[in-house]
Amino acid sequence: MADDNKQNEYLYKMSAHMRAGLAEVQRNVNALYRVEELGEYSGKKDSPVEYIQAALAPLIGQVNDFQDYAESVTGRMELDLQEVDISAVLDGVMTIADQLIEQKEGRVTLEEDIAENLPTLDADPTRLTQALLNLIHNAIKFTDKGYITICVLREPNNILFEIRDTGIGIAEENQERVFEPFETILEDKNDPRLGFGIGLKIVEHIIDLHDGETWFESKAGVGSSFFFTIPV
Repeated sequence: MADDNKQNEYLYKMSAHMRAGLAEVQRNVNALYRVEELGEYSGKKDSPVEYIQAALAPLIGQVNDFQDYAESVTGRMELDLQEVDISAVLDGVMTIADQLIEQKEGRVTLEEDIAENLPTLDADPTRLTQALLNLIHNAIKFTDKGYITICVLREPNNILFEIRDTGIGIAEENQERVFEPFETILEDKNDPRLGFGIGLKIVEHIIDLHDGETWFESKAGVGSSFFFTIPV
């Protein structure tokens, strides 16, 4: 346990250092857009400035994920609890989801099944959005055709969120590893969809901090549904 704590603390310090460094690089890249002599490079797909900007985006996302994971395992993640309008959060989430789904070039349809007159929640809107987008991104990544549905229902004591897809699904023998950090269900280690295996663990921790529950149902070759609840 002491070794785990030491490793987690190291991961936190390392990711914090990397995030600060990348933020400084991003600030300087942004400054290039204000340099008059470089104006001809701005907005051009193959220009050096745009290339650096495009290369930075996934790196920043990955380091942010590591920082969030490190904050969760070291107990540093905190919520900014507010009275949250669920519909407003979902509007923002669906706008980004619409953009993400475009990469499927019409092979995958985004659907929604959202109850009317949902109550407000005592929640962190940024972290709630992060949890939803993480699950939606996973669903899009592992769904080549069919649909992805965002469901939000009112239960007696909770709001139930579900992200349902018709993707590759998860074989029964792999299901116990789904929420384990740094695990993957993909056998091909060169698969471009392969990530670091920490996204679902971050979602689970965010929902735990909200006193909610996270779980999933899946069948290989049929699809998956990931659920979480937030108490009303």
